Amino acid sequence: MTHSLVKVSFVLSLNALLCLVSCREGPYVAQKVARQSSRSEYDVRDCESDDPYLPETVVPTDHLLKKLREEMRLQDVDAYVIPYTDAHQSDYVADRDQRVKFISGFSGTSALAIVTRNRDYVSRNKAALWVDAKYFIQAKQEMDCNWLSMEIGEENVLDPEDWLTGDTFEDSEDEHAQLPDSAKIGFDPRLFDIITYTEWNETFHESPRNIKMVPIRLNLIDEVWEELVNGEENLPEYPGEELIPLEKAYTGRTWQSKIFYDDPNEDFDYTVRQIMNKKKADALIIHKLDEIAWLFNLRGEDIPYNPLFISFCIIMRNEIRLYMWEGTRRTDRVRYKDVYEHLGLGCTTGTTCISLRGYMDFYPDMASLGRSSRRIWHSNEAPFAIYDSVREINRIEEPSPILLMKAQKNDQEILGMKSANIKDSVALCNLFGWLQEKMDGMDDTVMDRGNINYLSEKMVREESLLIRRSLWQEVYHEESFPTISAFAEHGGLLQYNVTDETNLPIHFNKIFLFESGGQYKEGTTKIARTFYFGKPSEKMIDAYTRALKGHMQLLMANFRSGVFGRELEGIARQPLWRNGLDYKYATGHGIGHFLTVNEGPAQIGIGYQEREYEYEQPIYEGMFFTNEPGYYEEEEFGIKIGNAMYAKRAQTDYQFDKYTYLEFEVISLVPFEPNLIDYRTFTREEVRFYNHYVQRIRDEIARNSKLSTRGREWLEGKTYKIEIEQECRWRYSNAAQRHPHIAVTVLSIVVTLFFFSM
Repeated sequence: MTHSLVKVSFVLSLNALLCLVSCREGPYVAQKVARQSSRSEYDVRDCESDDPYLPETVVPTDHLLKKLREEMRLQDVDAYVIPYTDAHQSDYVADRDQRVKFISGFSGTSALAIVTRNRDYVSRNKAALWVDAKYFIQAKQEMDCNWLSMEIGEENVLDPEDWLTGDTFEDSEDEHAQLPDSAKIGFDPRLFDIITYTEWNETFHESPRNIKMVPIRLNLIDEVWEELVNGEENLPEYPGEELIPLEKAYTGRTWQSKIFYDDPNEDFDYTVRQIMNKKKADALIIHKLDEIAWLFNLRGEDIPYNPLFISFCIIMRNEIRLYMWEGTRRTDRVRYKDVYEHLGLGCTTGTTCISLRGYMDFYPDMASLGRSSRRIWHSNEAPFAIYDSVREINRIEEPSPILLMKAQKNDQEILGMKSANIKDSVALCNLFGWLQEKMDGMDDTVMDRGNINYLSEKMVREESLLIRRSLWQEVYHEESFPTISAFAEHGGLLQYNVTDETNLPIHFNKIFLFESGGQYKEGTTKIARTFYFGKPSEKMIDAYTRALKGHMQLLMANFRSGVFGRELEGIARQPLWRNGLDYKYATGHGIGHFLTVNEGPAQIGIGYQEREYEYEQPIYEGMFFTNEPGYYEEEEFGIKIGNAMYAKRAQTDYQFDKYTYLEFEVISLVPFEPNLIDYRTFTREEVRFYNHYVQRIRDEIARNSKLSTRGREWLEGKTYKIEIEQECRWRYSNAAQRHPHIAVTVLSIVVTLFFFSM
């Protein structure tokens, strides 16, 4: 009897131990593969040592800065400001407007360069470039030692206007521009927005040093550029490619009904001219390309990653003027009959006709209009050149009304955005099925070290483009931003664009981060997924799980009308904050409808920064956003979980004080990475949400006829539901070969039978 009790006790103890091990091991056990480290650090410049080091990716700028300072001497300015933008404040710019890249070598976005010219001592000349957190490393990989890298948000890094206003050389400790008193700051008024101009001017006026801003119509970078390429005719040109008219089936609304009522079958509350009447505006100036493209239901190919065309627009009570680059050629009645008819260019009289004008005619017309007695409405973010053209007494300086009209998608646009994201999800499941097949086909050597000719960062990016084009060529246009295909330490960069020089082989036991998006005729997409092939570390699992929990909790949030995105931001970060983790970017930004992937006027960002949020709007029904928490560890790895979602009316039993209540619906349907999830930390609500999400993937993506066999196999292996067990809290219900609980159960039965047979 005692012997039997001992056997029973031993068996129960062993089974309990096995269950405990299976729970602690995690719900998804992968092969154990020896770690093989990649490069341990980034290849960046070293300007501090006696023998400075410059990587091969650096662009030399000595001769360019010398020529620029000569142009500055001719214009009698002490500093010259070069913003990364074009005349329309675009997020991405055409090659023709890559002035920051030309003068500094830096190829990223969100940058501002300042070059100084000391009138007495050449050795005191400076050049500085302000970049945000996404580009800290990239700036040091591309700029030579002529340039200071000013990392926005870092300790002791001054804002540009404070850097310019700092002490003279005699009084400074080399932390400022060291300009003389009464220095002149030159800038191109077509590229400098009103908000920045106003802020800088206030800083300069508060300073006793009498520093002044001087608008220069002649762009000094262009002067240097033209000399280098032997004439303006050899500068890059805007593509001026064929325009794409969008039918009402895509837009839900004709361009005529956006400006004035024309179709009695359309039921919309307001038009541009109605809003202008309320503001008592005689003319509305539109300089933003996405607003013009949306307004006229027209797309182009002049800007990388954004289906836009170079143009300005002026809407008046009795006239509509469209100033388009190469407009006459691109709307030719014979060659491009569809565009000609779409814009109704045969119309010659009346207040509903479009007057097509040359792009270069805009500023002369603007000057003439500005001298009139008409009240002129322009955006508070417009270029200084527009602001300066209008008499103050006639100026209405407020956000463009189109900004909010465009952000609130109508029913047809919502359907299109959903359709585009379904298409993109299918394409990415096919891509990740291909990736899994490549990983499964690795031999031991490739698993440990990789083979750049077998599988690399660049190959994954190229395959993603190929799959999207081949699947959806009738509606697919291009990427919505440069795809981030980042393995190992490259994932630790917030912004990474793989090149031949930086390309890494992909292998086991490192994190792979993939972030990508597409421009479809139906809508714009963006998504991010993180993978680990092998056995991840506890920190990786913890960081990924917390990012996923924050992602789900934001999607489960209900909120009332009038709530700003910044008030929801903490929901997504809370799980990471609980363990001392975070990320250096906004959780979510707006997404356009076959427009820009980064759209205002609402976003889901942390804190309150006066410049960034001054004209922010609350979240409205029909707005689309990204939801992308993550965690980045420099020189180690990066984690991001990103989906597209939109705000819709929530079903509630009550309604407080006439508020409407909203919630988010996710429209990206691609599995998460079970290998990086600790399901034991999930709450019951999170389990329900997770199971509902994977069921949607199986219902809406797995049954799609365009899903490949390997894409379907990959999807099915990643979308098993979480089940509740008595012994262990949660169980990931996966296939036997990848599920430790099944193996543990079998082993437990064998052990039990063996002992009781003794």
